[in-house]
Amino acid sequence: MNYVRGFAPWLCYAALSSVDWRLGMCAAALAALLLLAGQARARRIDLLGAATCAFFVVMAGIVLADPASELHRWTCALANGTLAGVAAASLAVRRPFTLAIARTQVPREFWHAPRFIQVNMVLTAIWAAGFTTAAIVCALIIRYDHAATVPLVLAQLLGFVIPFAISGRYASRAQAAARQARA
Repeated sequence: MNYVRGFAPWLCYAALSSVDWRLGMCAAALAALLLLAGQARARRIDLLGAATCAFFVVMAGIVLADPASELHRWTCALANGTLAGVAAASLAVRRPFTLAIARTQVPREFWHAPRFIQVNMVLTAIWAAGFTTAAIVCALIIRYDHAATVPLVLAQLLGFVIPFAISGRYASRAQAAARQARA
């Protein structure tokens, strides 16, 4: 369940941005910095944690430099685009970002197994597709109706819920196949 901590900055932003997007962004940046510091102490900095920190620190810097910035309208598209870029980059270098999460749930002897890496390549591709789709849909909604809160929330939810459901099912089937192969 430690991997849930990785979502703390995103949860801070989601919870506090309804009060004030600037507060949400700064709280998320602080949470991301604390998360990254913890990873650094444990000598386990992962790509997603580093990218999350970079995103929120840059956005908080913009917020502090220009509190009236209209950038907040584009935050959902930018966040999903950032996550899509991280997922795509991790696939390109064959170090899928889901490895950091999967390794918390799988014994060390499987960490470098080709099948384990392949399963995580597929899982990361699922997330990359979800993030990319959400980024595009959010950008289109914002472009044509920047006040459309409900469609933006739905796009964000679908961009997370669908990949979550698909990747969960895929991971469960992969684990079942691995157990059956060992038996």
